[in-house]
Amino acid sequence: MADRSNMSYEQKKLAVAERLQKRQEARQVEIDKKRIENEENISRQENVIAFLDNFSQAKQAIEEGISQSQLIPKENLVGHFDSLSDSLHKMQRYVAECTAFLPSFEVRKAQESISCLQGMIQDKRDELLPKRKFAFSKASKPEKRIQQVSSSKPAISDEVDTAVELAACKFVKETGKQLIMGSSDIYQKDVALVDLTDCTVKLHGAPSAVHIFNLADCKIFCGPVSGSIFIRSCRNCLFVLACQQLRIHNTTDSDFYIHVTSKAIIEDCSNIKFAPYTWNYETLEEDYIMSGLDKTRNNWDKVDDFNWLVADVASPNWSVLEENKRTLTWLC
Repeated sequence: MADRSNMSYEQKKLAVAERLQKRQEARQVEIDKKRIENEENISRQENVIAFLDNFSQAKQAIEEGISQSQLIPKENLVGHFDSLSDSLHKMQRYVAECTAFLPSFEVRKAQESISCLQGMIQDKRDELLPKRKFAFSKASKPEKRIQQVSSSKPAISDEVDTAVELAACKFVKETGKQLIMGSSDIYQKDVALVDLTDCTVKLHGAPSAVHIFNLADCKIFCGPVSGSIFIRSCRNCLFVLACQQLRIHNTTDSDFYIHVTSKAIIEDCSNIKFAPYTWNYETLEEDYIMSGLDKTRNNWDKVDDFNWLVADVASPNWSVLEENKRTLTWLC
């Protein structure tokens, strides 16, 4: 009986020791977990502090550049404003790169600051480089625009070749196809779409820029672009696009559903119509954050026509797409 009693006592003692050991191990795991969390929080806080410092410096530099615009010789103003826009684009990319560790309210504040700077640059550009205004008298007729066709063709060809060569992602010379690129393929990369006919293109993601040349009877859907979209020589197409800047040249008979945070610019275009951006896909909200575009700022119906200089008469080359003819949501 004594042996059994001693054995039972030893077993109980061993069981208690095992429970204490497991409890100690669990406590140590919890301590290690908290230590790692604290280290990660400290690292995250340091990253946020570094971001805020860098962002503040970049913001201040742009604000100073805007305030000094009046001191710049007029012949240098275009380059000056382009430089400010490039700096702003770099800020957008920087925000997009830091979204992994930034609190959501800091991302929103940064996007609001970028949107504000964008408006300040545009306002100062409009002030110092106003669009030429004049009115025709009853006896006078508008002067026809003279195009230097022979001299412009090589430049356009060079522009296309350069865009295609430099683009990290591209679709070239395709007919009658469904063409798709995913977010991981095009994030912060240049995309080129060239010589497409009767194609549907879907660009899911947030590219840095998109170059579109010589499209016919195509449908183009594109997620938010942190920089510019350049379109040239397209006809009878549908474009559903979101970007900071949109420039359209020599394009006819096409509809544009757009989100643009500055102003769309058209030149040598006719019968093109605009409506608000209405594409919806699964990762759209994420792509807006990654692009840095302000979703609340959309100047879809503010279009500058470089071929129309009459101040008080609407350009005949573009119009707003009638509401009863719009597609409310593109789901594709």
